[in-house]
Amino acid sequence: MSISFPEANQMVNVADLAQLNDALRKSANMGYQTPAGTAGGDNGSLSPLVPQSIENTLASATYTMKELALWPAIPKVNVTNTVHEYAVINDHGLDLEAFIAEGSGGTTNRSEYERKSVRIKYMAERREVTDVGSLVGLIGNQTNAIAAETERGTLRLLQKLERSLWHADESVNPLAFDGIIKQIESHNNGANTFDLGGKSPTPRLLQEVLAELQSAPRFGRPDCIYVEPRIHAELIKFAVQFGRHDQFGVSRAADGISYGVQELTIMSPYGAVPVKSAPFLFNAYKAPVAASGTTNAPANPVISSATASSDSASRFYAADAGDYIYRVVAVNNSGFSAPVSSSAVSVSLGEKVTLSIANQADAVFFKVYRTEAGGAEESATLIGEIKAASSGATSFVDLNAVRPGTSKIVFVQHDPDVLEFARLLDFFRRPLAEVATSKPFLLMLFGSPIVKVPNKMWVLQNAGVTATSGMLDTIA
Repeated sequence: MSISFPEANQMVNVADLAQLNDALRKSANMGYQTPAGTAGGDNGSLSPLVPQSIENTLASATYTMKELALWPAIPKVNVTNTVHEYAVINDHGLDLEAFIAEGSGGTTNRSEYERKSVRIKYMAERREVTDVGSLVGLIGNQTNAIAAETERGTLRLLQKLERSLWHADESVNPLAFDGIIKQIESHNNGANTFDLGGKSPTPRLLQEVLAELQSAPRFGRPDCIYVEPRIHAELIKFAVQFGRHDQFGVSRAADGISYGVQELTIMSPYGAVPVKSAPFLFNAYKAPVAASGTTNAPANPVISSATASSDSASRFYAADAGDYIYRVVAVNNSGFSAPVSSSAVSVSLGEKVTLSIANQADAVFFKVYRTEAGGAEESATLIGEIKAASSGATSFVDLNAVRPGTSKIVFVQHDPDVLEFARLLDFFRRPLAEVATSKPFLLMLFGSPIVKVPNKMWVLQNAGVTATSGMLDTIA
């Protein structure tokens, strides 16, 4: 039986996919490079490498990696094609009067359906173990080096997956899917978003969003509010500051006093909604210190110009006036460049900043970082990504829509009719050809998230933290 794997964004028919998944499940108990049972040779030693389903490894790694929040909770559906179609009910029909005249048959009413589709995207983590390592087990206490490296590779892939589920953008990287934030924010010109402008969220604001989502015509019922850990701590601090005097308690003498609350919930019109900490929701990282150093990584970008000009859509207000430094990192599928900094740009009320980045053939997209007003270049944090232009310069416009150091708060309804992850094939390990004294392999996961009804979910943008110790000024 000959089985081939789909290339990036390749159309594959249902019969081939069913055959491949069946073969993977049958090989689930096989080891690395276990003979496939072909006749001849030295007891089958010349048989082909066997891709191995390792769903159990994925499940156990997900369970032990407590930093994952969205991936374990998102509903998953198995699909059988590289383009997955699904139907969405936009409306149950016109809001016609319910009353009819005697003997009348009434007016025919119909639900409004919409058929949509999503392309399945491919994620992989390439790993390898030397022959010496695989023979004598030199990695920690794990005697099976390949099993140990598989587990570590799975953890790294899950980290990438979790971050991508939140922040990925297909318009920036064509090989990526759109994360749930992009799908919610792009719905109906941002109707389900609100900009905090760097301010800290309050429980009252979260309650107002929950009430808005349940109201007509949305009729949503979010069951979780995801925040990054520092925003979670901010809400705990708010509860302590404005809570009752008896909120501190001692359940057992040995426990001592607990400062704050362990489980945060926001009361909505339909019940309590938990607030959950999601570490990978934070995306305002500082630029890397140096290039990745990997083969075929892009060269350092060139910032041709950085200028300020007036724009009616600007979110640079009077309090934001000052000098800003931008940093740019070129990225492709092999690695990233070292950061390149602009000169300081003076920005006034109602202005925007336009960065012009010289054409760069080896870059897929650019990451753009910015300082606070008057900040040193090393303090710049990520504010956006932009696809590299195929010809001519790449132009990045900063309206201050993303403020440095802030994060987003996402209201999620974990209902398969609203949100799901379309998964193609089991999570599996695919051995690669051995051309040196090492055993290379790929850990592969195929799928895409789908926000079927973004109208029932919400994103709060630019949520800030009120720092009292000054410690956050030194954290990368």
